[in-house]
Amino acid sequence: MQKTLEDVDSMVVSLKAAVSMVLEREDVLRCEISVAEALTNIVAHAIPKTAEAYIDLIVTEVPQAVVIEIFDPAGADAFDPRDHVTVLQPVDPMAESGRGLGLILKCADVVRYGPVDGRNRLSLAFLKTGGNQSRPEKPIAMQSGENS
Repeated sequence: MQKTLEDVDSMVVSLKAAVSMVLEREDVLRCEISVAEALTNIVAHAIPKTAEAYIDLIVTEVPQAVVIEIFDPAGADAFDPRDHVTVLQPVDPMAESGRGLGLILKCADVVRYGPVDGRNRLSLAFLKTGGNQSRPEKPIAMQSGENS
């Protein structure tokens, strides 16, 4: 996807449709919140701060979870959200920002961050509940900036 706020909305809608076939309703909501926050943070803060930069996403279903890998634009500085999170309580209801990283860590079951093939990757896993736990590993969706 291109690195624009407009593309965040359409990507989250597409992602929600893809994972809703695998995850329970509450888990889809947690996934939606986490990915929207992560993408918004990348658009707002990752260098290069241009719309020509691309963010790549890979969504994979594994037997116990749905894993979403979000790759920063090439050349972006590393930013591990686990190192920068602020406590969610107390929350200032008038604050326009500052809660996104906490929401990501609260909503995702597993959060990993680190370099992969020269790019920074945020990996978010959402554990399956109910009858979908034994489904085999398979790609659900992939959105590459080069092909979008």
